[in-house]
Amino acid sequence: MKKIPLLLLSYLCISAPEGYALASEKSTVLITGSNRNIGLEFVKQFSKAGWRVIATTRSIDSADELIEFSKQNQNVIVEQLDITNDQHLKNLKKKYEDDAIDILLNNAAYTPRYFSSFRGIGGVDIEATRKSFEINSIGTMKVIQTFIDNVEQSENGKIVNLSTKAASFDERPKIPMMYSYAMSKAALNSMIKTLSFETIEKEIIVVALSPGIVNTTLGMGLMGAIDIDESVSKMMVVIDNLTMDYNGLFLDYEDGRIIGW
Repeated sequence: MKKIPLLLLSYLCISAPEGYALASEKSTVLITGSNRNIGLEFVKQFSKAGWRVIATTRSIDSADELIEFSKQNQNVIVEQLDITNDQHLKNLKKKYEDDAIDILLNNAAYTPRYFSSFRGIGGVDIEATRKSFEINSIGTMKVIQTFIDNVEQSENGKIVNLSTKAASFDERPKIPMMYSYAMSKAALNSMIKTLSFETIEKEIIVVALSPGIVNTTLGMGLMGAIDIDESVSKMMVVIDNLTMDYNGLFLDYEDGRIIGW
């Protein structure tokens, strides 16, 4: 990786917020679901840390804040990507065919908030469940299939996938809720664990990462919920400290603690 001159490094250490991963001029992160909440905050924090940020959003029309931020920060590139849309994936792959991606950050997700999140088994909406799997499990797998070659071009490639403790058999809340979301994220976790046996040969680190209970629309009003910027700031530290020893693990945002699958 290209070395940063000492004088520049000293400046960056002073100006960059504590806990941020300082990047060389060619360090690139691709973030899915960047138009709001956790994804948008990741864009902001990676941008401030000097990364080249490819910020993708399902719909450009619903990304006003992201687009405005990109106009003020030249290291942020906004791209349209519906992770279930094969043509979108092909178009983006073609555009960045020769680019190394140092971090592939899979944040895009679907939460059927009012259909089945807080109902018992009898209230689970089947169509919402199918959509959950299509986006949270299959869609994320498609993104990895598309860009894993780009990550392999990096000297320190990482694939980070946002998951949830609701998908953990060890640590999920002991209440009958969030069937669709938990099931689809458990499938995601299984894919990540399986993928880790492949990425170890490519020297790519792949992990699942829990952001905690966050004050987005989903986390609003829940006991113990934290603000988005706090969650993302702590996840940035965890991501920065990843080594191959963490390959195939499920980690907590707080301190990188291992969560049981």
